[in-house]
Amino acid sequence: MTTRTAIAEALQRVKIAAITNKSGVVQSTTISRSDREILVATGWLREIIRGWYMLVRPDVETGDTTAWYVNFWDFVRAYLNQRFGNNYCLSAESSLDLHTENPLTPRQIIVIAKQGAGIRPLPHDTSLMIYVDPKNFPTEVGKKNDLNVMQLAYALCKVAPSYFLKQPRDAEIALRSVKSADEISKVIIRHNLKTAGNRIVGAYQALNDHDMATAIKNDLATAGILVNPNQPFEQAKALLSSVRITSPYAARIRAMWAEARDSVITHFPISPGLPNNTDEYLHQIDEIYQFDAYNSLSIEGYQVTDDLINRVKNNQWDPANDEYDNNIKNAMAAKGYYDAFQEVKNGIAKILHGDNAAILVKQHLQKWYQCLFGPSVNAGILTRESLIGYRDDRVFIRNSRHSPPAKEVVIDAMEAFFECIRNETHAGVNAVLSHYFFVYIHPYMDGNGRIARFLMNALLASGGYPWTVIRVKNRNKYISILEQTHNQFDLTAFAQFVKDEMNSLY
Repeated sequence: MTTRTAIAEALQRVKIAAITNKSGVVQSTTISRSDREILVATGWLREIIRGWYMLVRPDVETGDTTAWYVNFWDFVRAYLNQRFGNNYCLSAESSLDLHTENPLTPRQIIVIAKQGAGIRPLPHDTSLMIYVDPKNFPTEVGKKNDLNVMQLAYALCKVAPSYFLKQPRDAEIALRSVKSADEISKVIIRHNLKTAGNRIVGAYQALNDHDMATAIKNDLATAGILVNPNQPFEQAKALLSSVRITSPYAARIRAMWAEARDSVITHFPISPGLPNNTDEYLHQIDEIYQFDAYNSLSIEGYQVTDDLINRVKNNQWDPANDEYDNNIKNAMAAKGYYDAFQEVKNGIAKILHGDNAAILVKQHLQKWYQCLFGPSVNAGILTRESLIGYRDDRVFIRNSRHSPPAKEVVIDAMEAFFECIRNETHAGVNAVLSHYFFVYIHPYMDGNGRIARFLMNALLASGGYPWTVIRVKNRNKYISILEQTHNQFDLTAFAQFVKDEMNSLY
């Protein structure tokens, strides 16, 4: 029988090997056979492909995709760099996924190499497809996330025309990320890519970026290349008003919001307008607190009883003298939820009396978060510093192909998020999309679901809609629809779901 000491020592050594890869991925040649066998047998190491493993917790079920999605890009980077050195490059489409910061884990990465062709199946229906093309190996290669990728302008010129049809949002973000026309023009002239020139000039015209289109066209004319613009999109509709962008992820939030709002308007009820009786509206919020707290906390996995909720509500929660309250994380969550709920209700009162909802939720968001976890700070579980600002680490959503943005771009994403709320004129759109995009960005290490539902209800109130409870009995449907939306990006099902939950109580 393997002792705990042996497991701990093996973990320590393997962790050092993983740190070398800046990830939770290790190659078998970098660890001892005995360490590998101990950790595989006890569930701490799981095979990716022959010779490559990832560190996981033993209690993670075999079908759980989270560990793989967490390690996907780290494995791809370590594997390709170890096997090919600099003699590989991601395809144009895979390169653009990285340039545009596409958060969805791809089903397949396509790699161009100088040798070693083949398809490498990976966990959970993902794969690497490597093809050899030494004569047409990319000549304009750069680094993105320590992977060899085609440089942005080169990738746009090399990508297949179908990219603009299948991924128009990503194509627009990529095109608007190009800083100047000469970046595109030089690639086209250098490689005599006239057909690509026709397509890209046509694309910029479709996006109403006529300055860029004209500049590229004139550049090419001086080199003797006459352009016949070819509009490559299925629909010539720009999602972004800004011609140039500095943050791909912020641009993604703005583009997705613009793309989704019509679907929400179609499937969500018309705003009833602010209530005539503000006191009655706030009284209804008080009345629904217990039901809301039970369901919202239960969705997050807390075991919260009606008795505990009542004790918190009636100021009978006493962690200093009650060992039960002091030691149970459920009690901390219940107390934090009550405090945050009161803050949200106070904010709604201001909205009903005329305060701008977009400004208020931006100003109050951090306070809601601090209220949620204040009891954990008071109990010494969290530091006060940890409740300041957004997250400072990676975060992942269990069993989701969607990876929230890196910590470095959360501020940009949240600024775009609040800008969208501020510019939105439809309260129902604001409520539904604020919930969705808050979860999409996941700006905090914990509490994102609860705050998303608070945001939704504050913005519902701005249109006179009632406080809406997402019921725990519909938890699986709720999570499934969010994941479906991440994968397919159609807000119809989520808007309908929120509407149904609203109608279930009123």
